[in-house]
Amino acid sequence: MKHDPSLILTQDVDGAPVRMGAAVMIVRTEQDDSVSERFLGRVGIVVALVFDDPDTQYPSDPLIQVRVAGVGEDLFFARELVEVPEGHYVAFGSSSSG
Repeated sequence: MKHDPSLILTQDVDGAPVRMGAAVMIVRTEQDDSVSERFLGRVGIVVALVFDDPDTQYPSDPLIQVRVAGVGEDLFFARELVEVPEGHYVAFGSSSSG
């Protein structure tokens, strides 16, 4: 049995490009980005940092696991995410009265 060296962390990591629970928008910044169309332009929440090769990725270059309400979860590169300023995130399906 081969040992899997991957690290999947669900707490903040000093030096990581994002924090757990941060609201992020999924974007395409390069032509060859393989962002799934169902996630593109949506806002989600960072739920984990995945280090497939901890020796070279830790702490600043993880894959970032994002949960998008009503869509699911997927992994993204930091360049495919833009942090949404606090107070600008509205949960999918929520409404306000006024």
